[in-house]
Amino acid sequence: MKKICLILFFILINILSVGAEKTLSDIKSFQFDAREVTLINGKKRVKDYNIKAILPDLIKKEIIFPEENKGEIYIYNKNKKIVYLPLFEQSYEEELDDEENYIIKVIKDIKTKEQKDSKFKDDFYSGKIKELEYESGLRIVFEKLEKVKGYYFPVQITVYDGGSKLSEVMLKKIVINPEFKSSEFEI
Repeated sequence: MKKICLILFFILINILSVGAEKTLSDIKSFQFDAREVTLINGKKRVKDYNIKAILPDLIKKEIIFPEENKGEIYIYNKNKKIVYLPLFEQSYEEELDDEENYIIKVIKDIKTKEQKDSKFKDDFYSGKIKELEYESGLRIVFEKLEKVKGYYFPVQITVYDGGSKLSEVMLKKIVINPEFKSSEFEI
């Protein structure tokens, strides 16, 4: 489940804009609220969270719902992850696992591709790229885009593993290039 959330989140970073006048390179920070509906053993599980990010690799995810996870905080900073669990009133730090490192690499690869491959850039920003596929079998489909501050931002995303639907994520309250204080990324 963590893999899906992280993949989705990091893919969002890569596809924040699809407008010819503005590119991914223009985005320095963003935030949004997300509702993720995941299918686990045929049952739906809903999770609401808030994401704040300063590109390229400082991210804060705070769980809002369900109640048993409310207040959990995950801070990703380069190759480290800090987790705060309010239920136990404790936090711990760990190295990012390979999957999380892979996702950070994907962000940098897409940004590099945008800068070096004009056809990819044109297709990407004209909205012709509607999904991304990965060697792992994951497929991210951008169901709905909305224009936010000059960027076409995905607001509804579906995640598939092969032919199986894993989750849907709906975004709201999207803010591009907000100013953050460093204290907002501390526990």
